[in-house]
Amino acid sequence: MLLFAVLLPPLTDLLTVTKPTHLHPSESNSEPYSQAAPRKSNLGFLARYIGAHKFTYASGVAFIFLTNLLQVSIPQHIGFSIDILAGKSEESFADLNYHIFLIIAFALAIVPIRIVSRILFFNPGRAIEKTIKDQAFKKISKLQKAFHDTHETGTLISIVNNDINGVRSLCGIIFLHFFNVFIALSLTPYYMWKISAPLTAYSFIPVVITFFIAHKATDFIRRQTRKRMGDLQALSTETIATLSGLDVIKSNQVQDWAKDNIANKDQALRQRSIGLLKAQTLALPVIDYTDKVMKLLILALGGYYLLQQELSIGELTAFLSYATLLAIPFIAMGRAFSGYRIGMASVDSIRRILDLSTNPTDELRLNAEQKQALFSQGLEFRNVSFSYPGEPQQALSGISFKISPGEKVGILGPVGSGKTTLVNCINRYLEIDSGQIIIDDKDTKNLSRHDLRSAVRTVTQEPFLFSASVKDNIYFGSDNHAQQLSLEETLYRCNLDREVAEFPENEQTLVGEKGIMLSGGQKQRLSLARAFLSPCKLLVLDNVLSAVDNQTERFLMQQILYKLRATSLLIVSHRASVLEQLDRIMVLDGGRIIAEGKHNELIENCALYRETWQIQQHSGGLTS
Repeated sequence: MLLFAVLLPPLTDLLTVTKPTHLHPSESNSEPYSQAAPRKSNLGFLARYIGAHKFTYASGVAFIFLTNLLQVSIPQHIGFSIDILAGKSEESFADLNYHIFLIIAFALAIVPIRIVSRILFFNPGRAIEKTIKDQAFKKISKLQKAFHDTHETGTLISIVNNDINGVRSLCGIIFLHFFNVFIALSLTPYYMWKISAPLTAYSFIPVVITFFIAHKATDFIRRQTRKRMGDLQALSTETIATLSGLDVIKSNQVQDWAKDNIANKDQALRQRSIGLLKAQTLALPVIDYTDKVMKLLILALGGYYLLQQELSIGELTAFLSYATLLAIPFIAMGRAFSGYRIGMASVDSIRRILDLSTNPTDELRLNAEQKQALFSQGLEFRNVSFSYPGEPQQALSGISFKISPGEKVGILGPVGSGKTTLVNCINRYLEIDSGQIIIDDKDTKNLSRHDLRSAVRTVTQEPFLFSASVKDNIYFGSDNHAQQLSLEETLYRCNLDREVAEFPENEQTLVGEKGIMLSGGQKQRLSLARAFLSPCKLLVLDNVLSAVDNQTERFLMQQILYKLRATSLLIVSHRASVLEQLDRIMVLDGGRIIAEGKHNELIENCALYRETWQIQQHSGGLTS
């Protein structure tokens, strides 16, 4: 009955199949595979990770059993020794030395055995934590725009960095406590029952009361733990948003507003944490003091049995020693219940990421020969349309064009015409609603993003730079291609050589988080340097010259058109001056291609292109 009371709540939770965590409904349009897969029970989820360390865990259980076996043997020999000294035993004083020797030997042996048992549980817990963290990061990197649009960065950081700690604890110390309690509450009561069955039955009355209280308390702790995780994720999200928008906050003089936002989230987390600690403070001592209540019962009833000569002084002493041994699992039980609830909440939290499925084509890979031949026939849009979830008007409508190997093509259009959307459809950052995007007679939907992006390289107008050196940012994502340029030549071609030479540590200078130490033009040119570094098949430049002056623009265009080692080139811009030397220019407006041709042809035949060109000529090449 005791073991049933101990194991029922955890097993009930473990065997319960939790409800799937669905993503936002709007996600289905742009990433149909980013949805929650059918979920196993938490036990089924953990089983594959635990199974990888089954021999280590099995060894740990064996050492725990050996530890408890030695522990329950000591009181027995203590009782024999006391009865010999009291003259209540048929054994001689010569046997006393034997019992004392065994007591000392068992006590000394317990120390290394217990240490080994902890190592055998703690190490797998850490290993499982590392595995799950690696898998979560890998999954996050594969999930596409739809997922990241509905999941704040701060929330994801909190899940992977904070919530995972509960899983590590569950697979380490909580499992250790679980098996220790299971074995201790199996062996110790058995030896107590052998001494006195009635006294054992009476002594476990407080245990039943304790488990009733503990069950209610731990259920409350579990609910509060889930809410605390949500508060921690909200604080992390608010912190990330505030740090990212520091310039805007300062320029608008709203520091107090930002501080109050953080303080409110912090206060909510603080209050939740205090409430959780209060519950633990009230519940855990009830479990911790159960053994003391048990000892009082044993002394009262055991003294009566002793007077009635139903027990010897040695047997009563041994019985009390067994009750003392139960103190350790009782204390551990309180910690285990609390840690178990936190661990289960952590499992549910991390499964919000790990249970999501990804596009199965992303797991496919072309062989080296196929990958090398990719884009040998070019890329073609066939009647492609795309609309953003919740938007009544299509961002792209019936787009058709082809880029052949060796071609340099441009796309011009006003803000909101669909230029960046088109680029994001090419590299499958967005999934199109209808039509086809073909590369070498292969629908890009049937290619993994990895293979597609090995042939189609994109440089965006808002480059992301890491808090690393100039050199590391240029080489980021490099495949160590044999034809890579030298760093000096790369810096020259993107017009950064003289500026980098003036940096404090030259190319080893840190650019700061998101390139905060650089100007907008320097960020764009540093991102462009990545494109100069290695050759590629199709290079897409999405408004990458928007933050540079006219003189720098002319120099970079010369480098891009005549020095860039790309088979084909697609330049997207709202500046006509950037595109005038290209083989072909497409004019995009309202999500449709309204005109196509060379620069001179469009000046004559396309009013939008002509007006854009004239305005930019009169304003020195700048647009609002």
